[in-house]
Amino acid sequence: MPKKIAECTKAHLVSVPLPNHGASYTVISHQSVMDYVYTELAAAGFGVVSEEYRCTADGQIAHGIYKLNYNNDPELSMMFAWTNSYNKQVRFKCGVGGYINLTGTTMVCGDMGSWARKHTGTADEETVKTIQEQIANAHMYYNQLCSDKESMKGITLNKRKQAQLLGILFAEYQILTTEQASIVRQQMDRPSHVYADSNSLWAFYNYVTIALQHSHPKTWMEDQRVLHYFISTVNNFQQCSAPAQVVPVAAPQEEEVIEATETFVDPNQITIFDVIAEEEAKEAEATQITYTDPAGNTFESIDFHNEVVNNYTEDPEDEEDLNDWMNLPLESDAADDAPTYIPDENQEYTGENASHMSLEVSPEERDKAELDIINAEEAKEYQDDAVRAANFDDLIFNINDEEDDDTSDFF
Repeated sequence: MPKKIAECTKAHLVSVPLPNHGASYTVISHQSVMDYVYTELAAAGFGVVSEEYRCTADGQIAHGIYKLNYNNDPELSMMFAWTNSYNKQVRFKCGVGGYINLTGTTMVCGDMGSWARKHTGTADEETVKTIQEQIANAHMYYNQLCSDKESMKGITLNKRKQAQLLGILFAEYQILTTEQASIVRQQMDRPSHVYADSNSLWAFYNYVTIALQHSHPKTWMEDQRVLHYFISTVNNFQQCSAPAQVVPVAAPQEEEVIEATETFVDPNQITIFDVIAEEEAKEAEATQITYTDPAGNTFESIDFHNEVVNNYTEDPEDEEDLNDWMNLPLESDAADDAPTYIPDENQEYTGENASHMSLEVSPEERDKAELDIINAEEAKEYQDDAVRAANFDDLIFNINDEEDDDTSDFF
């Protein structure tokens, strides 16, 4: 199992030395970010229930997660998160998301973290402004995540479909390492938490967020964002759009959640079920083969007949009409040197058995064939006599040799 990035304390992040990258570099310190967040959350009426910090060993890259005292939905609390660095590897990012109370993991809206500021110029001033804007839109992001959660609960995924989603997240989007993919597979087999429906998209979503707890601080927020973007896009969830109208903190209204019926759906947009159905159709086409018997009856063969039929259907372009006996290749005996018989296209077939390829032979051709057989038998008999005579002479020679050497046995 991969080593989980160790949590650290606020004091440890404050103690990390500030970088010095030149005059053009504007330092956004971990301490200033934490102070700004606490100040703006308090000004908006939010209290911090708990806080989590993770960082690299040298503290150059860090992120913070704040669980807030707002949870209109008992399963989901509001959360604020940020990512910052001193080594220029990550730009400052922040945003509002959801904290899943059952698993202790997080949800990040698809466009959360879309604001990223390079550490130059007035980056420190813009950092404060961005934190304010994210908190001002906190209710919109939170309500959106609650709506997405309920939508995911209503979507059923069997193990096969879950495995297909896992493969896309691992191989195509590359937000999971091999160790994290293994964690998701283990959760699919033996969930560490009890869900109302372990075959729902919501349960699978939690499996992935559990694995993402092991993500590097450098990629954690982006991995979370890509996960939710992928799930919400293929299922046509309404996407958040910032900046949005500020909702008063004291009077959050659930009816402001955008209904799914108002969502504009691109006619070219495919859903996750379309993708999975297409893959299953390809597999079914590759394994199910129809077989038509001589009487004209058609059967579907999956197990028994596949191996037999596949011998004749390896390449559809090269298939021959097996009902056309005129085009069938004639197999010749390896020991037979006679030329392969090729029927004349002008040959006429007559008689009662014409349908069985019987040919009418003339008397001259029959006499000639009988004479050829007699000559062949006489030639073979003459050859056999010659071989027997040769063997007899050799036998006499060997006996004479043995009689001449008789005396050698006594010396």
